[in-house]
Amino acid sequence: MLELREVHPDHAAAYRRRAIDRAVARRVGHSFEDPEQARSVVEERRERNEAHLRDYDVVDGDATVGWALWWHRGDQAELNDLDLEEPARAAELLPALVAVARADGVRFVGAAAVPGEAATTALVAGDGFVPRATNMALPLVDDLPDPGRLELRPMTQEEFDAFLARATQTYVAELAASGMSEESARERGEQQMAELIPDGLDSPGQRFFRGWVRDQPVGTLWLSTERPMAFVYNVEVDEAQRRRGYGEAIMNAGARWCRDQGHPALGLNVFAHNPGARALYDKLGYQVTSDFRSIDLDDAD
Repeated sequence: MLELREVHPDHAAAYRRRAIDRAVARRVGHSFEDPEQARSVVEERRERNEAHLRDYDVVDGDATVGWALWWHRGDQAELNDLDLEEPARAAELLPALVAVARADGVRFVGAAAVPGEAATTALVAGDGFVPRATNMALPLVDDLPDPGRLELRPMTQEEFDAFLARATQTYVAELAASGMSEESARERGEQQMAELIPDGLDSPGQRFFRGWVRDQPVGTLWLSTERPMAFVYNVEVDEAQRRRGYGEAIMNAGARWCRDQGHPALGLNVFAHNPGARALYDKLGYQVTSDFRSIDLDDAD
């Protein structure tokens, strides 16, 4: 059975470099980022979250057979990275992870299966892990679907004010539905919104659109353009306009806009409890870049 042993302080710097190198490679490979920019972002985030991170050796008896990076904040914990000599043995590590999580007083433990990272993929494929959210990306090639009559227009201040209140409420509800406690969901959702939109409609790197068909508004789209890969933070069709293909049209219009702005890809996150949205993104050709799953400690053995 595999166990976790906290890394000796003398080795912490080397483990930190390893974690940063692996995270940089992930961002370059899946987010189309420039290596230098990716390293700058990863190092800044590592420094900002240092108090929430712990490095562990994975041991089998007296032998060190891998390494794990643990992230803990509030009632959540995440196996942020895992590297094993024998990835297929990852499920053997679950009892040790659950023990650490319970000692930390967290409610559930999550991990993301990332293409090319066999250990975490094997771990979350095991019993007890529940799908929570999936990150996907679409390369923005020349031949993208036509959005038809739909066009994107920048939001007015009045439209943005109404949108922000609704989007924050929706995001908090999505987090809660994905397994977070109501309190943690509200705290996380409001904090992330404040960080992403510090200057409202004029926040740098954020673009807000209303979808129109002739003289009729039909939906909204929020895009982040801070990184080489643009990202969909929110897309919604107005309730009275649903089931008319406008969701697909808004996504196609957004992809074309991002391509024309020079972005190589468009990414998004879809929660597991929204199979309709996932089906749309699969249809449009988005590919999985990470699949986040978690295990509720109340159900863990």
